[in-house]
Amino acid sequence: MRTLECDVDATWIDINNHMNAQYYGIVVYRAHAAFTDALGLGDEYVRTTGFGKVVVQTAMTYEREVLHGSRLAVDSWLLGVDAKRLHFFHEVRDLGDRTRVAVSEQLDLHVDLGTRRTAAMPDDVRARLTQFATEQRAAGGHPDGVGRRIRFPRS
Repeated sequence: MRTLECDVDATWIDINNHMNAQYYGIVVYRAHAAFTDALGLGDEYVRTTGFGKVVVQTAMTYEREVLHGSRLAVDSWLLGVDAKRLHFFHEVRDLGDRTRVAVSEQLDLHVDLGTRRTAAMPDDVRARLTQFATEQRAAGGHPDGVGRRIRFPRS
């Protein structure tokens, strides 16, 4: 699902004359917030249920540099859901040449904001999200790069 399109701002460019790593995170964060809303877990869900979600693990892989004037798009996947966890994947592309420039994978936990503890999702929410993840897989497969690990260089 396309969750964000944006232009690279001049203030995002660093001394190396490309987009600084921190702004990849901002782009993905904005896409993740939009995806959260689209999934029905955004601000309205929080206000009406007292539940929310928090990011507990994220991994960003930078694949290509991004230059000033580029236009970016983020496509997002909900890869899986269980009672308390949601597994997300975001793919950032340069719309000029359509190359993938970065990916971000993350794990969110569903929480009760009154107790500040993890909590099982309501059954209807979990069922709806599970169905969405299943339909997304059927429509577009599995994005490349899920589950990457950092490997220590051998000396």
